[in-house]
Amino acid sequence: MPKVGNYVQRDYHNTFKSRKKNTWSDYNDSWNKRRAKAAQKSEQLRTTAFSFIMSSAQAGQAKTMYLLQNAGGTQQYASTTAVMNRVNILA
Repeated sequence: MPKVGNYVQRDYHNTFKSRKKNTWSDYNDSWNKRRAKAAQKSEQLRTTAFSFIMSSAQAGQAKTMYLLQNAGGTQQYASTTAVMNRVNILA
């Protein structure tokens, strides 16, 4: 409501009210828009979460490979297949 001075100007007359009547199609359209925005936002969140998880997994694999390569003679594995199985646990 518009404020004039210290008083709020109330609309007591039908002359100034909106002439458009709300219909069910208006209601449905507004909810469809809201659902579409929510779906878009959840898709963005899903994409962000996926990229975060993949980068974390890749960092973990790189760290494991680095540790395995630099283990030297202290730690021996039966074969390269066993090493790769340990690296690709998250993949």
